[in-house]
Amino acid sequence: RRGGSSCFAKMHPSHPLLFLALLSIVAHRGADAGGWDRGAPGRIVLRHAGLAGESLVKSGRCRPAPAGHVAGRLTLRGAGDAGDTVDETMSECIPEPRGDATRGDVKQPLSFASPDDMEPGTSLPTVASTTNLGKLPMRQSKSHSTLHEKEQVLGTPTAALQAGFASVVKVFAWTTEPHFSQPWQMRRQRQGTGSGFIIEGRRILTNAHNVANQNWVLVQRHGIPKKYPAQVIHVGHECDLALISVEDDDFWAGTEALEFGAVPELQQSVVVVGFPTGGDNLCVTAGVVSRVDVHEYAHSGFSLLCVQIDAAVNAGNSGGPALCDDSSKVIGVAFQGREDAENVGYIIPSSVVHHFLSDIARNGAYSGFVTLGVTWAPLENKHLRAYVGIDSCEMPAGLDRSGVVVCKVDKTRHDAGVLMAGDTLLAVDGVSIADDGTIQFRVMERLAFAHLISQKMVGDTCEITILRDRVVSTRTVVLKSPKYLVPECVYDVQPRYYICGGMVFVPLTLTYMLHEFGKRYYEKAPNVLLAAIDERFQNREGEEVVVFSQILASEICSGYDGIRNIKLESFNDVKVLNLQHLQELIESCTDEYFKFGLSHTQTVVLRRDETMAAGPAILAQHCIAQHRSEFL
Repeated sequence: RRGGSSCFAKMHPSHPLLFLALLSIVAHRGADAGGWDRGAPGRIVLRHAGLAGESLVKSGRCRPAPAGHVAGRLTLRGAGDAGDTVDETMSECIPEPRGDATRGDVKQPLSFASPDDMEPGTSLPTVASTTNLGKLPMRQSKSHSTLHEKEQVLGTPTAALQAGFASVVKVFAWTTEPHFSQPWQMRRQRQGTGSGFIIEGRRILTNAHNVANQNWVLVQRHGIPKKYPAQVIHVGHECDLALISVEDDDFWAGTEALEFGAVPELQQSVVVVGFPTGGDNLCVTAGVVSRVDVHEYAHSGFSLLCVQIDAAVNAGNSGGPALCDDSSKVIGVAFQGREDAENVGYIIPSSVVHHFLSDIARNGAYSGFVTLGVTWAPLENKHLRAYVGIDSCEMPAGLDRSGVVVCKVDKTRHDAGVLMAGDTLLAVDGVSIADDGTIQFRVMERLAFAHLISQKMVGDTCEITILRDRVVSTRTVVLKSPKYLVPECVYDVQPRYYICGGMVFVPLTLTYMLHEFGKRYYEKAPNVLLAAIDERFQNREGEEVVVFSQILASEICSGYDGIRNIKLESFNDVKVLNLQHLQELIESCTDEYFKFGLSHTQTVVLRRDETMAAGPAILAQHCIAQHRSEFL
């Protein structure tokens, strides 16, 4: 648009000829003797009507301008654009200065601000350089009429957000992880950094994986150079949360505790604050809530409520608060991302944090999250529905004819009179379970029914409605923390082992599988160990899988060299319950031979007297201090 005429006034902003017209304008300006200053790059902004406001900014050089003129900005605007632009050279989201056109104004769909249209000595608005503190959410739903009013021009944080920034701390942790594959050793000490924030009670909330297996922890407040020693006071590995505290009163001077808000809604703007890698200063990223769902927590393998956002969550962000964009209320704690996807981050919602803090306040220590202790299958097949009789049974009022089929039951928690495999689970606390295992959460949102269970505390009761033999009944169960046959992840404890005549025995854990076979253990581990993981629940209290891990080279075990990573079934024809039971059987044995029954009908036989006599020399040869772990 030059002067008072517009050659594109009637052209739709999304018309493909718009780009050709733009190129014509640029070419015309480049040939004009009165072009722009060569040293000041111009900025071309293409905008599409009706989009959520993300545009593409292209920077380029122009020809010299007459004296007294300054660099201009060419802006093509479609009616109803939301006003955000993306600078391709900096990959940052920045607000574009607005003209007179407003949302829905179709009289001036295109505008061109050039030096020729301005008084000498007048400069155009410039875009402030983006910093890690300057990114705030610009995106809102298109249905909001106050979209432009809610945007933060030039990315200036609100006063409430600035107050929230002051409560964020950087966590320095030195950790030493035990070596579960060689349990008498420790791995090399590592140093890592994370984030945290101050909450009521002079406590700092952070992620459990930031301080797992910690030796030494320091914290540093935003804007203060001094680091303070900190102590870990409570850790919840299932929910990946931890509380730490600082004894030095100087650390708490002038601090304010952050408050928690509700579980965020979809498309709600969120600001993630922390200290990710790439710099030492506080970093702020912004986005919106993309999804609310029950998701697996990478640190523990436990499934809890999780909020997915499109703000960047990188290494070092873990433990930092996710704040509302218009206040300092915490709606979640950043804790993990995805390696196989972009713009996908996850935060622990405030409801999970509240459960963690309430558990500690109620019991004086963290006792964990609870489960129902079953595995299930969906009830979607019409033949399966007919088999269980859900469509023909007499259903209580208020319940839907839907549910899930129970496949496995934790026998250490439920007897057959309460719950058994083959039952159809219809409802939990009067809430109907759909055929796909979900319950109503909010309007147009559903969650796995495990979410209802996870909101309760250890020792609480739960009322379940089941269908058995085509008869509906209600049962009451006491909820407990799960104790799986193969623990998924083990932290802050020393691994257990027992060595007999150079044979190393350890309990099977997921951590052992990771240390022995790596992240792709499910491809490399023996099937007998993978099958134990799939077994899920214990058949007896205290049961665990004992693994014949390896044989330390020695004369006594010559000929058995190829045996490793195999399940131990029995000792002298007695079934082994756990590692401690194996120790008791060996040390109390008076038979002439030790007979170890392994899976696949393999057997290892050693003479008892020679095996026990060879033990000290084998340990000394391999520099192992004791034949068993301290806490066996």
